[in-house]
Amino acid sequence: MATIYEKWHAGADSAYSPDPHLTESESGIEKPTGVFEDSPIEEVRAAVMPSDDTNLPSVTVRSVVLGLAFTLALSFINQFFWFRAQPLTVGILVVQLVSFPIGKFLARVLPDKRVGFGRFTFSLNPGDFSVKEHVLLTIMANSAATTAMGIDIIVIQRLYFKLDLKWGGGFLLVISSQILGYSFAGLLRRFLVTPSSMVWPVNLVNSTLFNTLHGRKPPAAEDSGDNDADANAADGRQPFWKRMTRGRFFVLVFACSFVYYWLPGYIFPLLVSISWICWTNKKSVTVSQIGSGLHGLGIGSFALDWNTVVSFLPTPLSIPVWAHLNMLAGFVTFIWILVPAFYWTNTYNAQLFPIYNTKLYDNLGNRYNTSRVMVEGKNILDKAAYDKYSPVFQTVFFALCYGQGLATLGAIISHTILYHGRDIVKRFKDARSGEDDIHARLMRAYKEVPDWWYAALFVVAFALAMVTITCFPTDMPWWSLILALALAIAFTLPLGLIMAITSQTPSISMIAEWVMGAILPGRPVANLMFKNFSTVICQQALGLTQDLKLGHYMKIPPRELFIFQIVGTLIAGIINLATTNYLFDHIKDVCTDAAYPWTCPNASIWGAGSIIWGVVGPKEYFSSKSVYHSVPFFLLIGFLIPIPVYLIYRWRPQSWIRYVHIPVFMLGPGPYPPAPTSELPTWVAIGVVFNGVIKRYHAKWWRKFNYVLSAGLDSGVAIAALVIFFALQNQDTKFPAWWGNPAEGPVDQCPLATVAIKGANAYHG
Repeated sequence: MATIYEKWHAGADSAYSPDPHLTESESGIEKPTGVFEDSPIEEVRAAVMPSDDTNLPSVTVRSVVLGLAFTLALSFINQFFWFRAQPLTVGILVVQLVSFPIGKFLARVLPDKRVGFGRFTFSLNPGDFSVKEHVLLTIMANSAATTAMGIDIIVIQRLYFKLDLKWGGGFLLVISSQILGYSFAGLLRRFLVTPSSMVWPVNLVNSTLFNTLHGRKPPAAEDSGDNDADANAADGRQPFWKRMTRGRFFVLVFACSFVYYWLPGYIFPLLVSISWICWTNKKSVTVSQIGSGLHGLGIGSFALDWNTVVSFLPTPLSIPVWAHLNMLAGFVTFIWILVPAFYWTNTYNAQLFPIYNTKLYDNLGNRYNTSRVMVEGKNILDKAAYDKYSPVFQTVFFALCYGQGLATLGAIISHTILYHGRDIVKRFKDARSGEDDIHARLMRAYKEVPDWWYAALFVVAFALAMVTITCFPTDMPWWSLILALALAIAFTLPLGLIMAITSQTPSISMIAEWVMGAILPGRPVANLMFKNFSTVICQQALGLTQDLKLGHYMKIPPRELFIFQIVGTLIAGIINLATTNYLFDHIKDVCTDAAYPWTCPNASIWGAGSIIWGVVGPKEYFSSKSVYHSVPFFLLIGFLIPIPVYLIYRWRPQSWIRYVHIPVFMLGPGPYPPAPTSELPTWVAIGVVFNGVIKRYHAKWWRKFNYVLSAGLDSGVAIAALVIFFALQNQDTKFPAWWGNPAEGPVDQCPLATVAIKGANAYHG
């Protein structure tokens, strides 16, 4: 089912490129032959072991203690620094790396002694620290790697609407919204976990790192050279890369990445976005808007910083070339064609405002004063005051961001129906339709999570959510929770199909805001709550499904994985909430400019959304009098575009049209704003080089080292960022100012990218 994630080229002498829309049975791809059976997907063969040892321990004292410790640490650190102007996020790769030597150490020092009583006895040290223990504790900690979205709702309620849910309401909001999503994962297993074509690319990098640390090597990654390499070894010596093991290569890349990140991360931050066009005329607003990779269109800009490349996108080394090219086409269409066309024709009164940010403005170009349009003492719109003051305006970039989001949702709906509708219906009728690959058959050795576990989880979480919205000041009617669930159910599977292919997930937050704003206009708190429940359900369902796929690759017993994930989520939610309350109680004016660096940058986007969709509402925002009345048509356009593409594909299935994937095309401009526009062109270039050129002409090197390279780069950056922050930046120790590290102004040296052509913020220099 869904897009087959196969090799871009079958080899240097083959012109075959599989159709990304076909299922495995339709594609005609033959499984690899030989003495062992393996996955039909080359990327999976290069990263995942096609075997299992059912005797390896998984739930042990080590995995439980380390899992809990890292969950506590990550949930506190990531939430604590989430409120800073430059947030620091400790990623899951850090857990993979740091927990490994600790696990090995515990395996040496813990006594081999059984404790407990009766059936509940266990060994303190069942032997060597196993890869299954490592995976389980990492998945538990992964639940804390991203802060709970409910925390953002609590922050916005405090900042914008002076509401405090207290400990009880905050706890119920965070836990119920997080857990509800997990109950949906049971429905997704048959569609997004079992089929081999559902690859989940980011899991391949994680799997590679696990295997590398534990000295395991997939058969497809065994040492063997290319023909040209063998010819060059006529003197009897092997090429350097053939002598290099995956473990040594990882250490080498990690060390280089760690050392190099000190340049963009501390000494030479200009490398984050090399916007050379700006340097040709720093006194021109237009030049800065065109060239800035941080605050403008980023034309010609690029990044020499791995952290920038992967900050809002998955690693480019795990994404197929056809997806890179689709996303690049979407990026160019929206960011480099539509945005400047709209801006320089003054569509949406665009020239009154900067070209790129997420702030709101009035009709003179000043920042929008929300207090002037609210009923005093109530969180509802004063229509008369709104008409007297000014409509809400936003940058053209932000407006087209909404349009792109609507177009993406429309394209996902029609694409899923056209390309995958028949197979989805088949799998609903038969959960085991299609032939299982080697990994699915190996997983039969373990008991699956029964459906009633998911059902029980749903009932408990739904009850907690209902208590939250009815007993605390959420302004959300009880029936709207059911509507939020229905919206999440409708979109979770289509979004999962996209995520399983590209590791990118469009959010339904915009459509959720629109739906609630249309039903209950002028009630921003209810809009925020509705958005939280519908969006988080999708996010958490897909998050658990991604972990289920990682467990599928690493042969983790599903029931143990399920329990670890739920426990980690509960602990992370409590720590997130406690950390947030601590910061609000101990930092004066937190989340304002007066409390720098505790300015809560994410609050800007959430706050803008709550005003547009909650206070003003889509009826007013999209009215015939509004300059943004045409934005909803993006939803229809996105829905219609896949139809002619599909018809052409059915007519000429072997033509280049088979590589056109409209939902992935729409993902190109997805992370903008707040992502820097210098990111995606660099990301695509790296992906094409490694997954196109190197994979085709040096396939054996690619199979052996590609994912190890990605893991090493990620890990080196993560550790270096921690060292730089705690050793230097947290002590306010700054590197001396120089050309590559300017003391004032944006680091990309595009000083006029943030001003407007007209209005209150116009540049007149």
